[in-house]
Amino acid sequence: MDMVNPDGEHPAKDVTVVISRKIKPGCEKQYDDWLRRFLMLEKNIPGYVETTIITQGGTDSIRHIIHKFSNTASLDAWEKSDEYLKQIEEANKYSTLYYGRATGLETWFTLPDMKAIVAPPQWKMAIVTFIGAYSISSLVTFFFTLSLYIKQSPFVANTIMTTILVVGLTYFAMPVLSRLLRRWLYPGIEHLQQ
Repeated sequence: MDMVNPDGEHPAKDVTVVISRKIKPGCEKQYDDWLRRFLMLEKNIPGYVETTIITQGGTDSIRHIIHKFSNTASLDAWEKSDEYLKQIEEANKYSTLYYGRATGLETWFTLPDMKAIVAPPQWKMAIVTFIGAYSISSLVTFFFTLSLYIKQSPFVANTIMTTILVVGLTYFAMPVLSRLLRRWLYPGIEHLQQ
């Protein structure tokens, strides 16, 4: 059942915005200094929840800034404020907006106690994903051999297998493997933790 506020409207839900920026060569220190000031300022904005910064794997020049606010009105007020526009104007001196593609596997390799996430190399992600997928599919296949009904219906078997594989990887195998193999996936991880 949806909650309704006293005005008869549905309450606003958290809103998340992702902004990707590419740092101009030689401007890394100025950008990092600006980002620290920007984050300190943003923490005092009404409705602000949190910010996560992701450095794109393979390059230190691309940063993805993920802002989360408690509602759209708070985010809109912040983005239309003179202070925000002034901050973005300064950021444009050191960086440009960046549009790029990710493999999608990076979300399986997040560590909850890290403020910034550097995605591991794709070959490492592939190895860990293979370990997780192989383990889960082997277990499911073993249990399928015990069930006469599922063996007789390939469609049902494929649907169940795919569902268990995706859910198992997303909520169990990948979080566990990312933690267990964190030193191998993220060499020098100590400097990323805060």
